[in-house]
Amino acid sequence: MFILELLVILFLPAGILWLTSKIPLLKHIGAIALCYLCGFLFSLLPVPYDKSVSQMAASVIVAAAIPLILFGFDLRKVRFLAKDMIKGYGLQIIAAVLCSSAVAVVAGRSGFAYAPQLAGMATGLYTGGTPNLIAVGSALLPDSASAEVITAASTSDFVVGGICFFLILTVLRPVYRRFLGEKKSLSGREQENASACPDIAVADEYDYQSIPKDRRGILRLIAVILLAVVCLAVGAGLELLMNGNLDGSLYIIITVSVLGIAGSFIRPVHETKGTYQVGQYMILMFSLGLVMSIEFSALISTIMPVFLFFACVQTTCLLVHLLLCKKCRIDGGTALITSTAGLYGPPFIAPVAGAYGGRELISPGIICAVTGLVIGNFLGIGVGSVLSALFPGG
Repeated sequence: MFILELLVILFLPAGILWLTSKIPLLKHIGAIALCYLCGFLFSLLPVPYDKSVSQMAASVIVAAAIPLILFGFDLRKVRFLAKDMIKGYGLQIIAAVLCSSAVAVVAGRSGFAYAPQLAGMATGLYTGGTPNLIAVGSALLPDSASAEVITAASTSDFVVGGICFFLILTVLRPVYRRFLGEKKSLSGREQENASACPDIAVADEYDYQSIPKDRRGILRLIAVILLAVVCLAVGAGLELLMNGNLDGSLYIIITVSVLGIAGSFIRPVHETKGTYQVGQYMILMFSLGLVMSIEFSALISTIMPVFLFFACVQTTCLLVHLLLCKKCRIDGGTALITSTAGLYGPPFIAPVAGAYGGRELISPGIICAVTGLVIGNFLGIGVGSVLSALFPGG
C-alpha cells in the first residue's frame, strides 16, 4: 500500500494535466484545484492507507520544488523596470504586509489559533503566488495542523481569488483607469528601459514542450534536479543542527530558498530548460499528497475562519494598494498590473494586460511577479515569525 500511495502521488498529476489539455472546462478550474479534489476523493475511498506517508512525501516534495522553481529566474532583469513599475510593486508589497498583519491582529485577539501563520502565508501569497503560500505554511505551521490549514487556505484562495480576478477583468478595470488616470507619455529613460526589457515568453506553467528531448538536455536537467535534492539535504542538515529533529521545516524552507536564488546566478543552472515546469509539477504532487493526509473533521472546523481571513486580506489589499497608488500618482495600468503580479503571479499578467489594452505591460509585469516569487518566502516567514512572537499561543 505504501508503494501504491507514492505511485498515486507521482503519476496522478500527469493524468490531471492531460485531462486539462483536452477539456477546456477543467483547464479553467485549474490543475492545482483538481489535485485537491482528487486528494479529497482518494481519502474517501474505503481503502486504508497511512496518511503520515502522504504528509511526509508532501513535505519533501515541496522543499525540493522551491529551488527548481527559483533556478530559472533572472533577477537581473529587474533593472529594466521603469521607476513607476518598481514603485507600484513596492506599494503592493507594503499593502500585503500591512493588510495581512492587521487582519491577523484582529483575528489573534479574537482567539483564532493560527492567525500569525496565516498572515505569513497571505503575505507570501499576495507578493508572489501559490508556491509561496505552500512554502511559508510548511515552514510556520506545526505538522499536526499543516495539512488542514494549508488545504483550507488554498481552497479559500481559489474561491476569493477567482472572484477578485473576475472583478479585475471586468468591473475594476475601468475603475483603475478613471480613478488613477493613464500615463500620457513615457520619459526618455522609460522608453530606453522598455526597449531594453527582454521579450519574456508568456508560457503556461505546465507547458512541457520546453523540457528537452535530446540526451544532453535530459542529462543536464537531471543534474539540476539532483542539485535541488542537494539543496534539500543541506536544509535538512541545518534543521537538524538548529532543532535536533526534522519535526519542523522552517530552516529547510529558508535554506532551499536562499540556495535556489544563489543557483539562479549560475549560468548553466539558470539556462537549463524545464526546471520551472518540473518544479510546478512537484507543486501538483505536493497538493495531492497534502490533501490525501488531511483529517476531515479538522478541515471542516478550520475552513470557514480561514476563508474569512483570506477574504478580508485580499479585498483590503486591493483597496489599500489602489489608494497608495493614488497617493503616489501611479497610473491605472501600472497599478493594475503590479497588483495582479502580487496577488496572482506570472501566469495571470497577460490576460489582465490584454483586457486593459496594455500589452506593453506584460514583460515588466512578469518581472515583478517573478521577483515576488523569489522574495515571498522571506517576507512571509518574517511576518509570520514576528506576529507569532506577539501572539505566542498562535
